[in-house]
Amino acid sequence: MISTIFFLVFAMLPITCPVETTNVPDGCTKVNFPSFLNTAENTLAKTLGKYCHLVYPNKHLNGTWIGIIGQRKPCTVCCICKDIEGTLHYSLTNAPNQFPCPRGKCNSKGKCIKKKST
Repeated sequence: MISTIFFLVFAMLPITCPVETTNVPDGCTKVNFPSFLNTAENTLAKTLGKYCHLVYPNKHLNGTWIGIIGQRKPCTVCCICKDIEGTLHYSLTNAPNQFPCPRGKCNSKGKCIKKKST
């Protein structure tokens, strides 16, 4: 019983420990530590994280990247890197070319281009 309580206390530490963050740009949503726990699976956040790592190749080389679709701004991706110290770094970039958006697809300039009618 005591070993179970001991285990549970240490299992809760990553959840309760505060994580430092840099400024969150307009268009990004603040994320929390558990967002990085499921990055072993092939998710949209992980795929966009690979894209973010390509966009920012010289930033936070030893960090783990995820990307989320920008809030209130179509054709943007909020790139978040958790560095080896646990600090979260936020950057906003254009979504990949041909990425789906409300009216069609994003172009390379970060604009949503309306689908052509056939």
